[in-house]
Amino acid sequence: MSFPLIVRAAIVALIAILILGAIALINGKISERSHRAATVERQFEEESSGAQLVSGPFLVLTCERALKSTVAECEHRTQAFVPKLLNIDVSMPVETLHRGIYPILQYRSTIALTGTIEWPAPPAQDSYGVAAWKHAYLVVAVTDPRGIKSVSPEGTASFDPRFAIRLDFGPWSAHKAGEIVAFDVKTQINGTSNLMFTPIGDQTAIKVVSPWPHPSFTGAWAPDSRTIGDSGFEATWRIRSQATGGLDRWRKSIDDGSLFKTGASTGLALFNPVNVYALSYRATEYAFLFLLFTFAALALAEVLGGVKLHAIQYLLVGSALAVFFLLLIALSEHIAFGRAYAFAAGACVALLTTYLRHPLRTYPKVAAFFGMFVTLYGALYALLRLEDHAMLVGSLMVFGVLAVTMIATRQVDWAEFSRRIARPSPAAG
Repeated sequence: MSFPLIVRAAIVALIAILILGAIALINGKISERSHRAATVERQFEEESSGAQLVSGPFLVLTCERALKSTVAECEHRTQAFVPKLLNIDVSMPVETLHRGIYPILQYRSTIALTGTIEWPAPPAQDSYGVAAWKHAYLVVAVTDPRGIKSVSPEGTASFDPRFAIRLDFGPWSAHKAGEIVAFDVKTQINGTSNLMFTPIGDQTAIKVVSPWPHPSFTGAWAPDSRTIGDSGFEATWRIRSQATGGLDRWRKSIDDGSLFKTGASTGLALFNPVNVYALSYRATEYAFLFLLFTFAALALAEVLGGVKLHAIQYLLVGSALAVFFLLLIALSEHIAFGRAYAFAAGACVALLTTYLRHPLRTYPKVAAFFGMFVTLYGALYALLRLEDHAMLVGSLMVFGVLAVTMIATRQVDWAEFSRRIARPSPAAG
């Protein structure tokens, strides 16, 4: 064979490609399990309550028109008026529930809605008859009313399916036009994933306090201030009507039923930093580093240490590396991710070290590979935690391996090494 070194390198490269293909199949299994977990969460939301968007309170007045001897409804049976001042104070404890092996984050928020509304003037009169406000209600719209557990003062079933909570304000004549009327509503609303609010007031102030240490703020407005720590977070928003498109926008959204379609809301999502599927998927993205480091170390052992390995041994070592990712996703569905990682890594390090003990022959070489595998799995765990700097650290690691390989082999006579690996092994005779 004229080029044994090139042929051997091609065989090892082909084995690496086969192992990466197997890891791609494992990656597909991770995606399948992640999809299954999302399906279970949706089923839970269908049976309880899902993400919540809270709008209000706002004042709704019913209207009637006197036509000669009859009384008819106005063209718009109700009309809405949004607050001048709206304060939303939220306490948001979070608990982790389980549906089978799948965790589900659910919050049980206590929401205090306080503020003021300017009492509206009588409706405009026209030639069709005398229109008049008839009754006043304070209403709160919630996307999933099944999550409403309590309301104070006690609310009643809404006269309009768009509104979840209705509080009777009595006859319209109980207040004078232009009068500033205060309101104070407390409610407990359960939900999953997200808790959002629409800033419908002329001035809206939102404050959310929760022991959950991993919020992901989302929506059209970022918090004006936030404090996040291991014991939870606190965030506040201050939003004026000039930033939301004006009060008329909200009135129109309420009247035409598009209140939840405006996209102008703000709040937070419950972020789970220990999403086992996301972490497992990220781990497989660094599989090429595992193969690169391990196969490079084996190749150096052959070049510098006089070790002669068969292609099957490369294949089996690569297979053990691939099985690590399968063990990781299987275990992390049942125990904490850190423990699952430690168990899977420990099992694979023990297997690889035991297997390589015979071809490496000497204990110093075995110990060197043991240290390399421990460092390798430890580095991968660090990469999973360094989400923002993972690419930088990974690139530096690849550069480091290349540098070590080039420096260690700078005096190697590759022609002699090629002839050596082409010779039959003495043990063959």
